[in-house]
Amino acid sequence: MLDTLRSAFLGTNKALSLHKSVRLSEPCISSGVRELERLCPSDSKDEESPIFLLSAGWRSGSTLLQRMVMSNPKTMIWGEPYNECGLIQAMATSVKAFRGGWPSNSFIFDGSALEKLNHQWIANLFPKPTDWRVAHRSLFDNLLQSPARDSGATRWGIKEVRLSAEHCLYLRWLYPRAKFVFLIRHPLDAYLSYSRYGRHWYFTFPDEPVLTPVQFGHRWRQLAEGFLNMASELSALVVRYEDLITSDLTVQCIEQYLSIEIDPAVLGFKVGSSGRVGEAHVSRLERALLRRAVNPVATSLGYSWGSRG
Repeated sequence: MLDTLRSAFLGTNKALSLHKSVRLSEPCISSGVRELERLCPSDSKDEESPIFLLSAGWRSGSTLLQRMVMSNPKTMIWGEPYNECGLIQAMATSVKAFRGGWPSNSFIFDGSALEKLNHQWIANLFPKPTDWRVAHRSLFDNLLQSPARDSGATRWGIKEVRLSAEHCLYLRWLYPRAKFVFLIRHPLDAYLSYSRYGRHWYFTFPDEPVLTPVQFGHRWRQLAEGFLNMASELSALVVRYEDLITSDLTVQCIEQYLSIEIDPAVLGFKVGSSGRVGEAHVSRLERALLRRAVNPVATSLGYSWGSRG
């Protein structure tokens, strides 16, 4: 009787055991990309080198960096394209299912004559993994690369404030010569600026609005920590906003890394943005909550609160 009740309300012992083993394996984008690299490696001869400018959340200087890179007249950097759709996040998340033993080799179409297929097991009949990669790549080629080329650009990319370093593993699988610049700003300065815009934007629409300093700080920490931990693996360049606006050497490093020339005059040209509600009061409590949420990563980057609160 107990086994019957357990099976009816929780599932069979075998099913529960299988699910537990899957959970223990901690499937993620990284593990999925590793399996896909085995099944259908990136094309080593691919010369396409898109530029991905990622910042640790909003109001971190990503638009300034975008304008600096686009001061090169042949470079188009899209600004958070269709951001609330979470397109790259969704496409990258779909690779989590790839793992040892899945998909089974028996699922992959082997090119058999079509008239023979109705005599075979075809309940699971998949195109080849190489077709999966081509399909993913063609989406971004058509959405981002082609319109950039039509505008006269010879180089393209995007700037984003929601993507993690793990998403970059997926993007590098699609574009093995991609370049990644990770931008990080003092979290209190970023939050103060964010507060002036009403604190109502979505990290993931519509389920994850960022309304509080804790939510803002947790996202900042997760993104910044990922950038720091995976920069070497991705051959990425990590830049602090404070260095970007004060150091000629930092600008030169970006130029060298991206193999482009940047017009330094962009730094002195301020462009306004919509949606700003004016000055915002940020209480000592909010500052304390934010400080707790972003550490110890903020401290490791040399960001101190001092008299900031």
